[in-house]
Amino acid sequence: MFLLAMTWDRLCGCRGRTGCRRSIRPGNILIVTVLATASAWGSPGATGHLKARLVSDTDSVQPGRPLWVGLRFEMPKHWHIYWSNPGDSGEPPRIRWRLPAGFQAGAVQWPAPERLGSGSVIDYGYRETVLLPVEIQTPSTLAAGGRMTLSAEVSWLVCKDVCEPGKADLTLSLPVRTAPGPGSAAHALFQEARSRLPQPMPPDWRVEATSGQDGFVLTIHGAGEAKASFFPLEAGQIDNAAPQAATALPGGMRLALKKSEQLSRMPARLDGVLELGSGRSYALSAPVLSFPDPPAAP
Repeated sequence: MFLLAMTWDRLCGCRGRTGCRRSIRPGNILIVTVLATASAWGSPGATGHLKARLVSDTDSVQPGRPLWVGLRFEMPKHWHIYWSNPGDSGEPPRIRWRLPAGFQAGAVQWPAPERLGSGSVIDYGYRETVLLPVEIQTPSTLAAGGRMTLSAEVSWLVCKDVCEPGKADLTLSLPVRTAPGPGSAAHALFQEARSRLPQPMPPDWRVEATSGQDGFVLTIHGAGEAKASFFPLEAGQIDNAAPQAATALPGGMRLALKKSEQLSRMPARLDGVLELGSGRSYALSAPVLSFPDPPAAP
């Protein structure tokens, strides 16, 4: 294992918001290069408050069949990393793959996040442990009997009262076989992560967003609950710290969202994750309908 400690001067951004109390702890970034030592689990790369590793859902690779791998983050209690839209501060993990010829990585699958922070600064992310699954396409010409090695350069920001940036070169090695074997030792982690992924919107649902002067009203026809939270995929659309008032409707629900002060142009759609009070989450894409404000009273 090769280990090099160095400083990184990038600060934890607050996206123009006041009240961000986090700071970067100097001298805390580690750049780590590791080699895998066992099938399905890569050796970890770590900073002071985070351990990252590549893991596989299966114990081998089959030519021409998709391979599910995941980036596993482990943190102490109360520490967190960020969702694809981090909210008012922070940044999400970044992955740069180095794959063998003919392999292709899909998009990161992001489990539904939770709201982090308080007051005027609200972030979206994950506490303590999370697995981010990624589907890898494998070539049909891959020869059985050998081994395949995946590598990825991963960077992150892990925060509590202070933030620590980190970066690691992670490597995972698996045997190549013609037939799949049993699930790997990490299979349960993938099952848990998939249970947290936002599901497609049910076919009988209909959603729309109405734009007013200060906010959006998100209406979901078909949702039978009166408690929900909306996590936007795009930053700068809604005020993350503002309460989201849910109202039950006959055969649906309505969610009031305050517009962000940073909103510079009206979005054509509101894309994001709707998490219901029951814990179920769905991927939503709501067209934004804009109506003119009523004329001022004479």
